[in-house]
Order: sequence, then C-alpha cells, then structure tokens
Amino acid sequence: MRRTLLLILILVFIISIPVVARSLAEVDLGLSGIYHTRNVEGAEQFFEGMTNGENWTIGIHLNARLSLINLSFMAMVPNSMSGGAQELNLLSSLSIDIPLVTNLLYFNLGGGLTTDFVFSDEESETLILGRPIGEITFKNVLLDSPIHFKYGLDLLIGSAKIGLFYLIDSRSSLGLLGEAGGWSKLFSSAGNNKLGLKLELALF
Repeated sequence: MRRTLLLILILVFIISIPVVARSLAEVDLGLSGIYHTRNVEGAEQFFEGMTNGENWTIGIHLNARLSLINLSFMAMVPNSMSGGAQELNLLSSLSIDIPLVTNLLYFNLGGGLTTDFVFSDEESETLILGRPIGEITFKNVLLDSPIHFKYGLDLLIGSAKIGLFYLIDSRSSLGLLGEAGGWSKLFSSAGNNKLGLKLELALF
C-alpha cells in the first residue's frame, strides 16, 4: 500500500513539472489591446468609458527578461486630439516576476516612466511632455516623465505569454521626488489609468 501511494505521488510530481522549463533570459515582442482613461476618479468612472471606442488603442511591446527581472517598453498607437494632432505614449518599465506556479503563472509587479509625444499635422514642432522637442533633453525626459506603477498576471504557454496588466500614472516624477510633497504625490493617481490584455512571443 505504501509503495503504491509513493508511486502515485512520484507520478503526480513528474506530471506537474512543465515539459519546457523557462529559460534564464529571453526577448519578447508582443501586442496588446488597451483601455485607457484620462482624469477619472474612482473605479466607477474608470469603467464608464469602456463603451467609447476612443478609449481603446493598441500597444506594441518589447520586453527583455533576465531571470525574474523584466525591462519593457510599450508604445501605444497614437490617438487623435483636437486640432488634428496625434498623441503617442511610451511606457518604460522595470518589473519583477513573482512565481505563483513555477514556469506557468507569474504575478508581475513594477513601475517606470510614462512619456507623452504629440505630433501635429501642421508645421509646429513635435512636443515631448508638452514642450517643443528642440527645448528638451534626455535628462528632462527622465526627470519630468510621470512615474507609473504596473501590476500584471502572466500565463506562459510554450514560447508565448498571455497577460493581463493594469497601469496607474502617479502625479509625481523623479524630479519631483526631491521636492516637498513629491513623495505624497507618488501614491496619488493622476487618473490616467490603463487596463490591457497582451500576447507576447519569445524571439530568442
């Protein structure tokens, strides 16, 4: 009886091990459908705009992972603004994967910077964070881009990854953290939240 029970336990353990173990490092490319809002307060207002097609867009992802650490970039397809301008959001994030079921299901937690670009149909200059591109430096982008927090759940299926993520833009930036009240704004939502469903494929 004991041998039979031991054999059953061994078989269950072997079956529960994924056929393909997760590699130490990989680079992924993916797409996502994103619902995004502006200047909303509370969960009720957040979900009210889901029937409005203007609140939906597509995101293009590039993700590099080393062990459990991820560096990702996501560009949201430009949305039309008043005056014919187009706005593009670039989100740069650093996050960690927390295994819920090893090699299968992971909780993703991290944060990063949200940088806005506005392209005009007219002859006016492209704007980065509301300022002309000729007047802004890489340091300005790092210090002035709003900080966001990222939460996600990823399911691994072979070389593919299906995930659900939620992004919250704060009212603070790296530059504001050194000023009075900057840290309190870090945990205050700007109302520009994003909910998305993604599909990523490992390139190598």
